[in-house]
Order: sequence, then structure tokens, then C-alpha cells
Amino acid sequence: MVLERYRDGFQGFLTPLARGALAVGLTADGVTLLSLAVAIAAGIAYALGSASAPWLLVLGGSLAGANAFLDGIDGRMARLSGSAGRRGDYLDHVVDRYADVALLVGLALSAAGHPVLGLFALVGTLLTSYMGTQSQALGLGRNYAGLLGRAERTILVAAVPGLEGIRILLGLPWPLAWNPIWIMLAYVAVAGNITAVQRFWSGWRELAGE
Repeated sequence: MVLERYRDGFQGFLTPLARGALAVGLTADGVTLLSLAVAIAAGIAYALGSASAPWLLVLGGSLAGANAFLDGIDGRMARLSGSAGRRGDYLDHVVDRYADVALLVGLALSAAGHPVLGLFALVGTLLTSYMGTQSQALGLGRNYAGLLGRAERTILVAAVPGLEGIRILLGLPWPLAWNPIWIMLAYVAVAGNITAVQRFWSGWRELAGE
């Protein structure tokens, strides 16, 4: 997980934005729920996007990026306001999973996407998250190890469809039989399932020492 090492620096960047959100009366839980609404809107835009409506792919990518931003700022808001707790963490995890489903189902149903690749990408994504939280539930600590973390996946799911929409709008050629969204979904499917196995194996080895 390449981006995990930059977590602290990214949180520092979000601090003034989180303070601003709190200053205008927003709450951490409210921003969490707003992030879900934005993810659902992105999924709908993806599902309706196509070669004849590439602007919807651009819109979906922009909304997916906004979802990632809101998902990053809500935890910072909770800590700054002193409202961080298990309920907020629980809500955040549930919303994250629904957001993952909304985005990947939208891409799977899109004329620019691929249903089978989208299905396997969704399976890998959900299993990766499950392995991380199950490790925590067993007292081993949250497991962020593996080939494809949520930060990298979030960037891919937002950037690739958005850039593909821009490519179509500009009429730029694409030399491969598989379009960029297919390739991205295939990578998330393969890397996501590998990551799930990596996290399972890491926890399995830790439990063997008990």
C-alpha cells in the first residue's frame, strides 16, 4: 500500500478544511452520510455513462473524488470536535462499504464498463475490507497490508472513468481492445482478491502463535 505512508501528511492537509466545516455547523456524522449520497450519485452517473454520454463518466469521476474527500474529512472533524467514538467509526465503515458497492455496481452496469469484471472487483473490494476489520475484531489490530489498499482503489475508481470520459469527449484514440475502465476493473478484481488473501494469511499466521 504505497499511499498509506502519506496518511499523516494528508490528515494534516485536511485539518484546516475540517475546522472550516465545523465552523459552518456541519457534523462528522452528517458529512459521513453526505459522502454516501455523493457516492450513490456517482454510481448512477457511471451507470448511465457511455460513449454517447461521456460527460456522465466525467461527472461520476468528479463525484467519486468528492466522496473520497468527504470520507477523508469526516474522521478529522470527529477528532477535532471531540465527538470521535465507536458509533461514528461504525457508521463510517458501513457507509464506506455501501459507497464501494454504489461505485462498482455503477461501473459494472455502465455501457462503458463490464458486468463480470465489475462483479469480481466488488468481491475483491468487500473481502479486502472484511479481512481488515475481522482481524481487528479478533484483537489483532486493523490490517491495512496488501497489494491494493482503499486509498489506491479510490483513486482508480474516480480517476480512470473520469479520464476515459474526457478522452471520448476529445475524440482521442485508444489503441487497445479493452477500454481503460475494463482494464481498471480487471486490476481491482485481481489485486483486490490478492490483497484479501494476503490479509487472511497475515492474520492466520498471527493466530498460529496463540
